[in-house]
Amino acid sequence: MNDSDRSPKSAETTVSDNPFAFRSDGYAWFVVFMLCLASVISFIDRQIINLLVDPIRADLGISDTQISLLQGFAFALFYSAVAIPLGRLADAKNRKSIIAIGMILWSVATALCGISKVFWQLFFARMLVGVGEATLSPAGFSMLSDYFPRKSLTRALSVFTGSSFLGSGIALVLGGLVFKEMLAIGPVDLGMFGIVRPWQMAFLVVSLPGLVFVAILWFVVREPPRISSNRESDNAALSWGDAWSYLVNNRKVLGPVVLGFTFLAMMMFSLGAWVPTFFIRTYGMSAAEIGGIFGLYFMFLGSAGVISGGLLSDWLKAKGYDDSNMRAGLISAVVTLPFLATFSLVGDQTLSLILLAPVIFFGTMPFGAGPSALPLIVPNRLRGQVVALYLLIGNLIGQGGGPWCVAVFTDYVLEDSALIRFSISIVCSTILIIGAVILYFGAKPYANHVQVMEKEL
Repeated sequence: MNDSDRSPKSAETTVSDNPFAFRSDGYAWFVVFMLCLASVISFIDRQIINLLVDPIRADLGISDTQISLLQGFAFALFYSAVAIPLGRLADAKNRKSIIAIGMILWSVATALCGISKVFWQLFFARMLVGVGEATLSPAGFSMLSDYFPRKSLTRALSVFTGSSFLGSGIALVLGGLVFKEMLAIGPVDLGMFGIVRPWQMAFLVVSLPGLVFVAILWFVVREPPRISSNRESDNAALSWGDAWSYLVNNRKVLGPVVLGFTFLAMMMFSLGAWVPTFFIRTYGMSAAEIGGIFGLYFMFLGSAGVISGGLLSDWLKAKGYDDSNMRAGLISAVVTLPFLATFSLVGDQTLSLILLAPVIFFGTMPFGAGPSALPLIVPNRLRGQVVALYLLIGNLIGQGGGPWCVAVFTDYVLEDSALIRFSISIVCSTILIIGAVILYFGAKPYANHVQVMEKEL
């Protein structure tokens, strides 16, 4: 597709009059690449804690349940306070600036994790890391929705979403290696910050790339003009009342999309938080060993799964299924379930790792099909707010609730941290089934709404 296809101007408009003259398919995909790099850095800062569970527990004297609050709830708590306002800003203000400021803030917050001495200091620092997701995702989704036509938007958004798993994988691989080196060095005296232990140094090291990359992103990524549908004015900023009315009037469509995919994400957040600890406790693997293997799973299988979810959704759409995104999520859940229920129970390290591979690939497919379902059914001037709402619920329930549910089941039902394998199998399988059921019943309303939206373009 050429520039004139994307521009609201006529084909006779001169380059100087066309605010989107700089767009090309190649540059649009370059923007995807740059946003993916930002997402990778975000997830390195966000996910490295999952490799440091036992050292943090030992130094701070806390339980699995408290660790789960640091892994998920602390992050989700701050996100819940700022997600909707930042989504609103993404619908009205310069999205590149929002992303740049967010990168600086989440990098500084990660460094604060590295100088935390007690549980509540670390909890507060982890809260601030939430600014990364709260700025990058809504603004990034909104930008890409203007850079790409509808027929290829799902593919672009699934690549962007998939970069989060690349980031998670790099966090595990790099985090394991960094922590191994920090263990070799031992505690370090940082003067005014006192003695810093190896797990704290790991946070400090991974906080640096974001501060460097933000300057590069600022100079090479351009803010796109907003492309509106025929019924929208380019300058029409919807009020809070308009936004709320749209959400209420379309709750039967948006509700199943948000909740169904949230539960599928909740399952993956639970695995990301506790699988490393499961292999460390059950099979005696080191953080570097499981970090390397699990990290590669996320980097390759997770990223491929997310992209495949977007491709599957596009393929189903081309075959005439208007519920393509919902159908893709449901297919992935059904295929994932038997592997998910058994990988942690087989009693053999190698077989467990083999069975985990399809869990990561098929379990991440909804991350490509889910978020990309929203721009297809939401007007341009509401995309940032609706994506922010989706991520708000996804983080509160998924990121905050998933790791916590596994930890609570381990601490208060099984009452033995060594039995975490049963918690993972039972809790994660139940969560997956709930998400699949919601998607099944929401597929028809979603398909009907897609048909209505396409007629208005």
